[in-house]
Amino acid sequence: MSRWDRLPRGVQKLGGFLLSSSSIYLLIFGLRWLGWLQPSEWAAFDLFIQLRPEEPVDERVIIVGVQESDIRYLGKWPASDRILAKTLRKISAQKPRVIGLDLYRDIPVDQGYSELEQVFKSTPNLLGIEKSIGDRFNATIAPPPALKALGQVAANDVIVDPDGRLRRALLYPMPEGNRGLPSLGLALALAYLKDQGITPQTSASGNLQLGNVEFIPFESNDGGYIRADSGGHQILMNYHGASQKFRHVSLEDVLEDRLPANLMRDRIVLIGAKAASLNDVFYTPYSSNFSNSPTQISGVEFQANIVKLVLGSVFEQRPLFKVWPDLGEEIWIAVWAVMGAAIVGISGNRRLLWLGIMVLGASGALIAVSYCLFLGGWWIPITPPLLAYFSAMLVMQSYIYVSRLRELNSALSHSIELLAHDASHDALTGLPNRSLFMDRVEHAIEYRKRHPSYMFAIFFLDLDRFKMINDSFGHHIGDLFLQAIADILRGCLRSIDIVARLGGDEFTILVDDIQDASEALIVADRILQRFFTPIEINGESVFPSASIGIVISTCEYKNCGDILRDADIAMYRAKSEGKGRYVLFDQEMYEQTLRLTQLESELRHALEHQEFELYYQPIVLLENYQLSGFEALIRWKNPKRGFISPIEFIPLAEDTGLIVAIGDWVLKEACQQLKSWQNQFGEATNLKMSINLSSHQIQKADLIDKLDLVLAETGVNGNAIRLEITESTLMDQGELTIAKLSQLRARNIQLSIDDFGQGYSSLSYLHRFPINILKIDRAFVEQMTEGNEHIEIVRTITMLAHTLNMSVVAEGVETQHQVDILKSLGCEFGQGYLFSHPLSAIAAEQTIAASLLPIPVKAMS
Repeated sequence: MSRWDRLPRGVQKLGGFLLSSSSIYLLIFGLRWLGWLQPSEWAAFDLFIQLRPEEPVDERVIIVGVQESDIRYLGKWPASDRILAKTLRKISAQKPRVIGLDLYRDIPVDQGYSELEQVFKSTPNLLGIEKSIGDRFNATIAPPPALKALGQVAANDVIVDPDGRLRRALLYPMPEGNRGLPSLGLALALAYLKDQGITPQTSASGNLQLGNVEFIPFESNDGGYIRADSGGHQILMNYHGASQKFRHVSLEDVLEDRLPANLMRDRIVLIGAKAASLNDVFYTPYSSNFSNSPTQISGVEFQANIVKLVLGSVFEQRPLFKVWPDLGEEIWIAVWAVMGAAIVGISGNRRLLWLGIMVLGASGALIAVSYCLFLGGWWIPITPPLLAYFSAMLVMQSYIYVSRLRELNSALSHSIELLAHDASHDALTGLPNRSLFMDRVEHAIEYRKRHPSYMFAIFFLDLDRFKMINDSFGHHIGDLFLQAIADILRGCLRSIDIVARLGGDEFTILVDDIQDASEALIVADRILQRFFTPIEINGESVFPSASIGIVISTCEYKNCGDILRDADIAMYRAKSEGKGRYVLFDQEMYEQTLRLTQLESELRHALEHQEFELYYQPIVLLENYQLSGFEALIRWKNPKRGFISPIEFIPLAEDTGLIVAIGDWVLKEACQQLKSWQNQFGEATNLKMSINLSSHQIQKADLIDKLDLVLAETGVNGNAIRLEITESTLMDQGELTIAKLSQLRARNIQLSIDDFGQGYSSLSYLHRFPINILKIDRAFVEQMTEGNEHIEIVRTITMLAHTLNMSVVAEGVETQHQVDILKSLGCEFGQGYLFSHPLSAIAAEQTIAASLLPIPVKAMS
């Protein structure tokens, strides 16, 4: 026996108690100091906020919120200076105590600026806002100049916690050069209090004091925070409630005089944006709802809560949140760590029910005490003591049953062996994983260096249509399918070969010790032959198919990565040749890959050095051959290779993601050119510019923002733009595409389906998309003269478009006969070589200037 085992049992138990409680306290202290417990503390704070008793509506505050209905009523946003001036006059006529304008107005908006400026100067109880704190993501925003000159300005800055919630309020942001500027909510409350004879004072400790209430600034480690930003004068927000705890009126009601005459008299009126589309919304503790979608409040409602916080603390003794000193909080946590260890030590060998009652009783008491203190304005730690309490119990319980650890020792050794196996094998199929496979291949390479006659082959196998199997039958069937494939591959190999799963539906095979390449090809044939037989899974017949790339070892290969790279190249060649086959790697494949890599490098260089230019192909109104607009077509003029066809570089741009940057450039360049023509030619104002939009651009979350920026910078109206989208883009994106297209339509931008009829079964879904124009694929136009069948297809597409209130553009028009057919079918527009090849910007400008198309008159007679 060790010396410890010879000690009295009571001493051992006391040692375990001290060890458990102290170690857990130090652990919790460390986790808290590192900030890892912050999220849980915030969650508890949010929960307590939501569980507080309901409070009545504060009648001192009225919010004039700009809602979605107001934007529709005005027809645009932001409202003009004249509308805002009219709103302020109507509100001021009701004689409110003070008005807070929670809208940035640093620059004129449309008409009425002088009128608004006069209202600013004649309304002494009006407060405007400025954004006084800027960073690299958000610039500062100046206040209205007239209100700035009158000193009627407050700050509108907020401080957001890392989880996106507003739990603190900035009473004084105090950025450099602007110290003493109050927040809008505080400024409104101070104006209200001034009429009650209450003015700001400085407390004995140097803090803001109003009446008998001292506003103690937030410190960086207060409550659940660790090393938080405590700049300015911050306080913890004691929210009045969710959105409807203040009286709300709409901007439309104000402008239409639908409000009672004395509704706003002697009240605090806040004017601000409430519509979600204006993006002035924030998450609060009320947003932490795990059962429903997170709710948000607008910025103006947040300022109203600050007003309520100040007035409520002064007039109703509504508590401000207070926290314990750091030492008090640490003692509180230590007490619960000791209590957790003590409960387990005291309960000893008593029944589990007794232990459960003590555990739940103590934890319930902790939560109840914390909640009652919270109602009184104290925010004390709850997660750290709870964690310390339960952790100490677990550690103490582990200590009591330490003898069981000895029994588990052998099981632990076995677990380590299992972990070692799992680390080198795939959990789903039981096959070796990438790490083990590459290790085996590296050994084979080293062996070949010593024995030049030794040969081996590497297979890179990728299942065809595996995603379709997952989508059709579900992921469970997909997993069973992969397991069946693993069994098939094992059955096709010798005992000295090895098959591994790299991940997903990719497998690699080492065919070891072969005499020549034919042996490897025999194995590949065997695998593909076996794949001709369907796999039965849970009553479903699933037909496997695979593309295989094969590499035979040579002296040139020095590492496993190079062999797998070439096998991967060969596998993709097999896919491109029709799938369900194998391809033996040769040097030409590698060289082709290098060429594509070089082309990608040149493409990136072209993007950086502006080697692209746009050509413009006219689109003609078939009725009178008048110029309707242009389609912008990109051209790449490589300094070394001359013009490179879009057919060659656009697919590469799609694969590499460069299509997004190229598409952004095309969008801006085309809009700039259109604006230039509009400025130069009065008749060009009716021309439309068609611009292709790739699926990658639609997938980007910032598409709408980029488009808005381009339209703003170029000055082009959205109704002059036609964005062309392929059918495949519509079908691949689904609901996400519908939402974004609806946003584009809201900007009066016309939307067109390009190359319609290429084979995607989208007819039944077409009515769901907000499309203006169908562009008939050139293949149908070219074949119209070959038989009535193709004419009927074009007729059907045209009738479908007209039924859905869409226009039709025919692409690839090259003969007058085609024009006559299209006109008889009701097609409105045409585009093709009959009218014009794609033109440079200068040539297109000449076409506009001449008010005719560059084609012989006889061709259209």
